[in-house]
Amino acid sequence: MALHPEGVFTGGPLAHLAELAAGPDPLEWEVLRLKRVLRLNHWDAAWRETPQKLASQLDHLSTVFTEEFFATCPEAARRMWRTAAGPKGIPAFMTDLATLLRLADREGDARYEDVPLSAWEVRAQFPLLLSLDGWAYDGEHTSYEESLHAFIEAEHPFCFHELIPRLTQALEARTLCAESPAFAASFAELAPTATPETLDVLARLTFAHLREHHG
Repeated sequence: MALHPEGVFTGGPLAHLAELAAGPDPLEWEVLRLKRVLRLNHWDAAWRETPQKLASQLDHLSTVFTEEFFATCPEAARRMWRTAAGPKGIPAFMTDLATLLRLADREGDARYEDVPLSAWEVRAQFPLLLSLDGWAYDGEHTSYEESLHAFIEAEHPFCFHELIPRLTQALEARTLCAESPAFAASFAELAPTATPETLDVLARLTFAHLREHHG
């Protein structure tokens, strides 16, 4: 079977951080955002990691890094990592990034008042909440509640495959909105269709359906 060890440079949380390093926000912020996203029970396997494990991977990569191996990576990935590393070089950048991950792991999750919610966090944590009005305004339904009823009926009895993760994301977002005005303001801008009213409708109808048909 073919091996593709270069995948660590092209995908996953570490490559994601390397890409973000060239962005407008401090890398320290992006590491703290990643800490907020990572969880071992995340619905998406790509984010089922821990900061300590990622830091250890970076330690290993920094010690075994060679230009010969790096040359086997796609050009776009090489350019991304070199841009992220700058003049210090990739092994030193990896060591610094590992230190940031370990420091972040020692603290609780960063407050949204201190490190604002980012668009990529919303895509990672709440992807099923990004187009909640898609059914409601295609001319077939007049409201989100009506469209959600139709969706549930169409998907039943296998509706729970999407209903449960959507409900989980809705409840988490609703809770964070109530706890943090900064999160609520950013979330309203980044996920404009996931209004508190829409999330309440989603939770109410989903719970009612699950109790009646899947309880």
